[in-house]
Amino acid sequence: METIGTFASGIAHNFNNIVGAILGHAEMADARVAPGSRPAASLAEIRRAGERARELVEQILGFGRRGEGRRERVCLRTLVDETRSLLAASLPSHVTFEVDETADIAIVTGEPAQLQQVILNLCNNAAQAMKEPGRIELRIKVHDLAKPLSIGRSEVGPGRFTVISVADPGPGMDEATLERIFEPFFTTRPDGNGLGLATVREIVEQHGGAVAVQSRPDAGTRFDIWLPSGEPVEPQPAQHGSDPAFLGAGETVLVIDTDRRRLLRYEEILAALGYEPVGFTGLAEAIAACRAAHARFDAALVCHLPGGSSLDLAAALHDAAPALPIILAAPSTRDLAMPSLKTSGITELVHHPLASAELASALARSLVSSATSGRLRRAAGAA
Repeated sequence: METIGTFASGIAHNFNNIVGAILGHAEMADARVAPGSRPAASLAEIRRAGERARELVEQILGFGRRGEGRRERVCLRTLVDETRSLLAASLPSHVTFEVDETADIAIVTGEPAQLQQVILNLCNNAAQAMKEPGRIELRIKVHDLAKPLSIGRSEVGPGRFTVISVADPGPGMDEATLERIFEPFFTTRPDGNGLGLATVREIVEQHGGAVAVQSRPDAGTRFDIWLPSGEPVEPQPAQHGSDPAFLGAGETVLVIDTDRRRLLRYEEILAALGYEPVGFTGLAEAIAACRAAHARFDAALVCHLPGGSSLDLAAALHDAAPALPIILAAPSTRDLAMPSLKTSGITELVHHPLASAELASALARSLVSSATSGRLRRAAGAA
């Protein structure tokens, strides 16, 4: 597992650069199209898919490590709407996709990218099994269990559970096949890899849920995904773009990234957010600039560097300018301990590749915190 984890991390870092280019160029293109237009809608879908890919990169980087990733409240209605747009571009023309939702707002706690992967895997498996025109149906229902219930190989309850059902009218499966479908690398398709359903069950069980399947030859197949539910609170819609309250007012931001093309892209993002970016590809030049004029920069953005040198780079920058708030962009924050972050002078963490809304809020918090600290220092000096 350690060897596979190391190999996966190398792939993830390379993939991360591709995702960064997709998100960066999508954001820049979005600023040049009319809001509400068809190009704007297409760019929004590209960004949404890129953000999910960025979350998957973080999961790959955590592969083979113990510990649970960040969980959040997820509205399944919103998640299914996003998934529907992804499926529209990937399902065969003879397959349609329909969603029958409960009237309740189904809320679960989990990692959105993983839960979306569950739905995508089930729907794609169903589509690949359907040789004739047909319809994949997805249903979401909420059940309150008064006592434990046996589902598949697991037991769930008591409590409230959300059930995601994916059904197709395909050829179905016999008993011998049903007994093996969740085995890693077992597949009935010549071009299959046998990991789709194994991944589905692993993700669902990690979320405290269970998987059930019903199928008969020539009678179709239905998968039921049971997930623990949260309170049915209407979620706030996702915000794409930056809140005007978080836009800059011409503050100067020092940016360090060893890749010049990526650095230029990040400078464009900062400029669009209302900041004046000053980019550097080397630490020595950045430190020299800080020492030459202590008050020149209002904040610093240190982008992820291969080999784990980002913390060292931030620490060196902090030594040169102790009062400068530093934001670290990293593809995964799971292995970053708070003591090492404080020692390096890092005040905020953002995901790498960068997203405008996340970066804007992090910069706003850093600048407010820096201004407050400055006032306290001046007041202490006067006293």
